[in-house]
Amino acid sequence: MGSSKTTVAGVMSVRPSACARSNAARYTNGLNTDPGCRRALALSRNIAAVKVAESAGYEQVAALWRKIGAGTPPHPYPSIALGVFEATPFEIASAYMLFPNAGMLRPLRTIARIIDHGKDLAFDTTAPRQVARKDTTFLVTNMLRSVLNEGTGAGARAAGFTLDAAGKSGTTNDLRDAWFVGFTPEMLTVVWIGLDDNQALGLSGSQAALPIWTQFMTRALKGHSSQPFDIPDGIVFADIDRDTGKLAAPGCPRIFHEAFLAGTTPTEICQLHSF
Repeated sequence: MGSSKTTVAGVMSVRPSACARSNAARYTNGLNTDPGCRRALALSRNIAAVKVAESAGYEQVAALWRKIGAGTPPHPYPSIALGVFEATPFEIASAYMLFPNAGMLRPLRTIARIIDHGKDLAFDTTAPRQVARKDTTFLVTNMLRSVLNEGTGAGARAAGFTLDAAGKSGTTNDLRDAWFVGFTPEMLTVVWIGLDDNQALGLSGSQAALPIWTQFMTRALKGHSSQPFDIPDGIVFADIDRDTGKLAAPGCPRIFHEAFLAGTTPTEICQLHSF
């Protein structure tokens, strides 16, 4: 599918192609049906990630990552879609800050204020900068909510975390590293689990990092009410059939209220479940 026609509801193939094999093929979670983009992201279907990057252009993906400036400089290869480059938890947190901040990158800092005898002292800080569009950033954030609601991060819901949140699990080759990064509109937390000698941990991000993230976020946000993510201008919603990605018909059994860029809402009505 061409990048000009790609929407979050589009049904896409998760069958390996020449540029989407090896580690990508291993993470299909045992499912062989072709999902929509939201479902593929929620279940960490790596082949889908590679194909979206292929559609957008690997150089485009690399250019955005260089613009963010986190981790080692990436190369425009298919593996860039899987995050196969060195990055620290601090750098991952810095990069993910653009999602709860509507495409604005707000550099992390360890010092919030310097006070001397009751007076604030000035110190150098890096100004926030816009690195992505508000509307497209919201679409990704909105899809990442499904990671917790129905995907690899669903264990957080099972453990009692109820606040509106989005996130992504991560597992490196041979189960050496386990990641989970997740955020609400007011707090972002990254958890990395690994061994100092780089030996295999033997656990995925959902198994090792997610429970720690869930426990911390539950305690840190105890007593807070659930806050929605801000919806920017240029976003519209429509009910779609999850199996076809088309507008839902009265007989569709699985309907989702999906977000779209204005002008990209599906126009065809699902015929699969029509009477």
